[in-house]
Amino acid sequence: MENVSIRRNITVMVDSDIMKAMDITEQIASEMGFLPRDCLFLRLATEEACTNAYEYCQKTNQLPFEVFWKCGKENLIIGVKQHGKKFDITRKDEVNKGLRGRGLQLITHIVDDVYIEQKGNNVLFYMCKYKAH
Repeated sequence: MENVSIRRNITVMVDSDIMKAMDITEQIASEMGFLPRDCLFLRLATEEACTNAYEYCQKTNQLPFEVFWKCGKENLIIGVKQHGKKFDITRKDEVNKGLRGRGLQLITHIVDDVYIEQKGNNVLFYMCKYKAH
């Protein structure tokens, strides 16, 4: 990916930091020229990814985790870096009728690409959205 730069990053230590990450996503996406609908959905994807990371890190005593944003000319990558191991992100089209477990499903339907990297004791979760033309 050429001409991609880290625009910003934050450390999430408490649940109120998730709201900050959502605000940053919406601000960056808006400044990049994403449609208002896409800005709202990217905000939701950020909330889901951060909530998943927060709940996992809190349960395993591995807080804090990081959120970062990389901006390209035509795309925005939102990344979450946390302690842990890779997890499955297979896109599924069936309806989940359980009480929980829809976050990753929602994310895979909102963004264009989702991928995971294992780097040492950390897992990096990336969500990439391309601007509509």
